[in-house]
Amino acid sequence: MRSCAEFGINRFLMNGRLLFFIMSAALAYGLFASDSLPFPVSLGGQAAKDGTPFAKIGNPVAADAELAVDSKSDMIIVNVNMVNAKNEPVQGSTPAVILLQGKTKTNLDKTMDGKELPAGNYIMSVVSEGKTASILFTIK
Repeated sequence: MRSCAEFGINRFLMNGRLLFFIMSAALAYGLFASDSLPFPVSLGGQAAKDGTPFAKIGNPVAADAELAVDSKSDMIIVNVNMVNAKNEPVQGSTPAVILLQGKTKTNLDKTMDGKELPAGNYIMSVVSEGKTASILFTIK
């Protein structure tokens, strides 16, 4: 028969191993999971590069640049907001919405309101598969 002390020590060690396993799994997830880019997105032939807190398109793109989303979802929703130098939404600007139904490619000028986006800095939120990719880019 085990003493209470032995039982307590064994239980502590088992809980310690469990805690170690949980922490290791969380660390691995944190290293490989991407908050800003949960699926590949490209704009104007440039792949978005993962970043914190937002992914980025390296070079400015044309207002009619091709948008491609590597997703198996039947519906992809894209919101495009003009941002200032601090990457904050510009006061009074109206977000543009682009819908991709049954396809993974479209052009940036295919907004729901039909208006072309003017030159400037933007953040694009791409919603697909229950996840959101947040990408900064510039229109030249």
